[in-house]
Amino acid sequence: MVSRLSVDGAEFWVSDESPEHGNFSPEALGGCTVRMILTIADPDTAFARAVEAGASKIHHVSEGHGWRVGRVVDPYGHHWEIGRPLVA
Repeated sequence: MVSRLSVDGAEFWVSDESPEHGNFSPEALGGCTVRMILTIADPDTAFARAVEAGASKIHHVSEGHGWRVGRVVDPYGHHWEIGRPLVA
């Protein structure tokens, strides 16, 4: 199954694992091969919406290292950081 998604007009696609096409899930690989950071003006709302849509919380949105950021894992096993840089 393939899903076409959009966040603030930026499209991306996700799919189920399909080894016959060279597409493996993070669980099959023992972890992710990329770090995805969704930079968005309101990370708190986007984080809540992601959890409401089925993502699991890894780290709640909080401030640290110059960012306001939280982390979720989607149903496919991909970890997403959702945040924004803090302005001085």
